[in-house]
Amino acid sequence: MTGYRMDPALTLGSVTLTVADLERSVRYYTQVAGFRLLDRQPQRAHLGVEGRMLVELHEVAGAGAPPPSSPGLSHFAPLVPTRADVARFTRRHLDAGFDVDPRDHVVSHSCYVTDPDGHTIEATWACPREDWQWTDEGLPVVVSTPIAVQDLLSEPGADTPTPLPAGTRMGHVQLKVTDAALTRTKRFYCDLLGLQLYARMGDGFVGVGVADYRSLLVCTNRFSLHGGDPAGPDTARLTHVDLLLTAQEAIQALAERLAAAGHPHQYAGTSLTTHDPSGNPLRFSVPGAAQPASSTNA
Repeated sequence: MTGYRMDPALTLGSVTLTVADLERSVRYYTQVAGFRLLDRQPQRAHLGVEGRMLVELHEVAGAGAPPPSSPGLSHFAPLVPTRADVARFTRRHLDAGFDVDPRDHVVSHSCYVTDPDGHTIEATWACPREDWQWTDEGLPVVVSTPIAVQDLLSEPGADTPTPLPAGTRMGHVQLKVTDAALTRTKRFYCDLLGLQLYARMGDGFVGVGVADYRSLLVCTNRFSLHGGDPAGPDTARLTHVDLLLTAQEAIQALAERLAAAGHPHQYAGTSLTTHDPSGNPLRFSVPGAAQPASSTNA
């Protein structure tokens, strides 16, 4: 299947995380991080903005932290419409006594925070394309330079106490991987899944996506250089990254691609789950479509 490319309609959905105390997490996500509670069950909650889920939380009572070198979530990044939204996100965390880490990536301005279970969130705003810089290989320059907190908080509107706006969507999800030079990671995401390389920082960081220099998934080996132990079932961890397609044919094409390569996956007609070479869980689906019986290629 030479020349295979992932369907350019691919978008990011939500991330699914386990947490130690669901009540504590819902309180944090709604009162501090600015998410809206969309649905609540005894051991599960959906959070996001109006009309869009960004994170699904499952309670694993008393879940502890996974080993620092485990593959899994580095962070998930809600993409907000304005820089003032990043400033408001920062202000809410400072007011609640949380540490904040504002960063200038040239392509974006962001603020990193950590939830009560150690999951990192990056509220990010995309800088205007005319302000980007480019490498010799035609990729956007991506750096990580600190932004002075006061500079960010001086943004007009920073003191307006509003939650994440309805226009917020998932910008990217960064995953921790375990191959030192990202060789297996790039082969899986680019050669097998048919995603395109849109960002690179040496051998420690790559961003892949489907169109317009937007990196949907970012992979880094900076935390997991030597094949760390997987996160156990009793830890606060990533259990799915949802990737959304608009047509069942695209799921079928992906299933055929993985089957031809002998890569383990579970295919159910309108959904497919698989793992990258480091064990990170990916779930492709066509939202709203009926689910036929599943088949497994292990």
